[in-house]
Amino acid sequence: GEANEDISYNFCVKQAETAGDKKSLALLKKYGPPIKGQYKGGEGGFKGLTVQRKIMEKYGGYSVKKSGFFKTLVLPMLRSREYTIGDLIGIFRGYKLTLSTMWPTVTNYNFRTQCRKFKMPYYIFQGRLDKNTPSDLVEEFYVKIEAPDKALIWFENSAHGPLNEEPERFKALLREKLKNISDD
Repeated sequence: GEANEDISYNFCVKQAETAGDKKSLALLKKYGPPIKGQYKGGEGGFKGLTVQRKIMEKYGGYSVKKSGFFKTLVLPMLRSREYTIGDLIGIFRGYKLTLSTMWPTVTNYNFRTQCRKFKMPYYIFQGRLDKNTPSDLVEEFYVKIEAPDKALIWFENSAHGPLNEEPERFKALLREKLKNISDD
């Protein structure tokens, strides 16, 4: 939503200023700051959102290892041998279409007030250093959730992708939570 994008954008500006990264600052100025969660740049702000996310990746807000989208998502898909090049092209076309189409709706939806009651267990696996889905907002959302069982599980050495950054701990905790559900 709006607060999410403001925090994420401001993180990028602060990091770029600290690094003296004039190129990133110029790009951020060109496409942002976001207005009600929306960036400039055609197709529902997709271009501006993409530019901001790349800068966020550069400064560790997406991955502590400063790994980008390619290294954390595309490369594992290529190595898995389960996806063809055509599959990957379809995935990324779908990703772009989905974000371009849905982003205005997503940024105008207030999850913290409109989506709080669940009839099933609700578990959040959250990287403490995440600037894509800022941790402060996640914690604020979590305390308001009503569910038969809930947990907010922090990954202190991760940003947006604890599955890739702390894989063994992530898998062990996921197994534990799923086993608890199946035992019930």
